[in-house]
Amino acid sequence: MQQHILSPKTSSDRLSLTQLEAYIRTIDTAEYTRNRNYIGGSTLLSEYITRGVIGLPRIRDLVLEKNTKSASFKFLSELSWREYWQVSWEALGDGIYDYIRPAPYGVRPGLPMAVIEASTGITALDEGIERLKKSGYIDNHMRMWLAGMVCHVAKCDWKIGADWMHSYLIDGDFAVNHLSWQWVAGTYTGKPYLPQQENINKYSKSEQKSTFLDHSYTEISSMEIPEVLLNTVEVLPFHKSILPENTITLAELHAADELLLYSPWTLDPSWRHVNKSLRVLLIDTDVFSNGRFSQTVIDSILWFGNQIPGLLIYCDSVKDLQNLDAHIIRKAYAGITNWPGEVDLAEKLYPEVPVAHYKSFSAYWNQIKRYTYTDQQSLFSSSDIINANE
Repeated sequence: MQQHILSPKTSSDRLSLTQLEAYIRTIDTAEYTRNRNYIGGSTLLSEYITRGVIGLPRIRDLVLEKNTKSASFKFLSELSWREYWQVSWEALGDGIYDYIRPAPYGVRPGLPMAVIEASTGITALDEGIERLKKSGYIDNHMRMWLAGMVCHVAKCDWKIGADWMHSYLIDGDFAVNHLSWQWVAGTYTGKPYLPQQENINKYSKSEQKSTFLDHSYTEISSMEIPEVLLNTVEVLPFHKSILPENTITLAELHAADELLLYSPWTLDPSWRHVNKSLRVLLIDTDVFSNGRFSQTVIDSILWFGNQIPGLLIYCDSVKDLQNLDAHIIRKAYAGITNWPGEVDLAEKLYPEVPVAHYKSFSAYWNQIKRYTYTDQQSLFSSSDIINANE
């Protein structure tokens, strides 16, 4: 597999915005299509997208500088999926944390201890869990295998599984993570996703045999819960993470005339870059307190915050900012609709498409075709989109 000079070879090998844009220009989308389902075949762009460093339209435009639309179909389809989850979050709000459809299996409370301890006996999955815990990143295919095992093999609640995984993810986005878990669980579209050893072996390039997943999909769908997955915990362990110290006081915030307010998901270093107003990153302790997230997640937020010159940190409840006299400006993000301030709209691939809960990606794509021009329609066909992920 080709390695680009500026490629983030690991999830901790982060790039500045200038380096990131140079890297995106080098992405070979045909190569991406061939390798994306294999472990190690991702672009590692997801953390930058989650932190708001770069928008989806900018990524699309950079990729298309050297790749044709036809060769970029799968890459751009994945960007469209990302926007679909965000639109769903905008429409559903906190409803993304509840069952959209009933589970197609009898749900047990808790999460298997073997998952938490990376001792399932499925070597590739255990290695993926260890990588998640150490680096904060795992490939998308691995996420689906793990979610499928938790939901359909261990018969556990997708909610606690999603919370567990999200607590480690440096690219963790509530909509992408929680709705993807629902998609795997069958509580989003009604179509469950099952892990299977042969499929795991193929895409992880492993050769393990005689595991509880080394059966046909039909057999896996009706099997008894494997003994190794029987023991569960209903309360997730706390992370020993440390939040940063404030670099600005509440009194100083009250004294400000204008405030550019950043969130952990809107850390765009180019946002209003000529504006001389006070720039403050709010780490809302209503979300980030009590060891809910790992240190790798906190460190990710702080690394990208440090790329913004003069950015100050206020680590406390968003409620503290509700009565400020300052003129507050912030970027839109579905997870901070309760934050005060004037809102700059988020950049979207398809801004014309109305915000609504589209029950499937193909339904969303039909709206894209309706509201955009033939140039967009030539990029994807309806059958391509339906077959891509559904």
